[in-house]
Amino acid sequence: MSAPQKIDKDIAVKAVEWYFSLKESPQDIELQRSWKAWIDSDQTHHQAWLKIEQFNEELDSLANPISKTLTHKSVTLENKNRRQLLRSILAVAFVGAGGGIAIQRHQIFPVLAADYRTGKGETSQFTLTDGTRIELNAESAINVNFSINERSIYLLTGDVLIETAKDEATRPLVVYASWARFQPLGTRFYIRSREQDGLLAVYEGAVNLWQTDQLSFSPLRIESGQKLVFDQNGLSELMAAESSDLAWQQNILVVDAIFLSDFIKELGYHHHGWIHCDNSVRHMRVSGSYPLDDIDRVLRALTTSLPIELVYRTRYWITLKAKSKN
Repeated sequence: MSAPQKIDKDIAVKAVEWYFSLKESPQDIELQRSWKAWIDSDQTHHQAWLKIEQFNEELDSLANPISKTLTHKSVTLENKNRRQLLRSILAVAFVGAGGGIAIQRHQIFPVLAADYRTGKGETSQFTLTDGTRIELNAESAINVNFSINERSIYLLTGDVLIETAKDEATRPLVVYASWARFQPLGTRFYIRSREQDGLLAVYEGAVNLWQTDQLSFSPLRIESGQKLVFDQNGLSELMAAESSDLAWQQNILVVDAIFLSDFIKELGYHHHGWIHCDNSVRHMRVSGSYPLDDIDRVLRALTTSLPIELVYRTRYWITLKAKSKN
């Protein structure tokens, strides 16, 4: 018997998105046609959808301990957060022993049950019990744990802007991300942690930073007005913090000569459909400011500045390709 074919993370997530889009708009004929075309376009798409249906049946029995925990939590949430959590519950379908997907349980489960989460195109502002103010960008998740000795914030994925408050118990505030640990010193700062990329920008006060693999070393102190980025090459040199890094607060994306494939990935955090960048154009560069509340408008603007064209299978399924010479 052959081993199950691995399901790519993006395909798994897309299958979940299709499921909930169909549930939320069951009468949308164009959406159904687009979903069917997606299923038929690739065998792994079909396998992903079968996994969704299989898990949906298993969830009804609540036999899975993870399903029990998440389902119990979902009924206590407000409608918007409940919908986000249910979307995440279904993603557990791909963590089963037979799923073959590269997403591991220790990576995905904390995000599924995060204390605070945002979905596609959603941002959130709230204040913690100590008065610390938090703002999350789209598709971001954090956990919060206040103990006797420490106020801990865990950035599981995404972007978070933090404005610290003075704690009456003088407990330090510590923020954890996959690539570093941060201790702010009376400050306002922004942390990004998505896949292999990270960023720290300090706007007030200062932040001490320890890289995850160098926690026993002395921290690097980042002062107000400074920032650095983290990627596969490690930490960058210190640079000037820019207000454009926080443009997502105004629902705007500001980029400077980034690859088109990376630009499309950023748009994907705010778009409920599926955008694909063909390999022939993925390394084209994009610069400028773009509104995140009208992705179709952004894509059309790209065709005027780059030699590309948009191929719409439906309004939910868009491919960027090299412009035809005809």
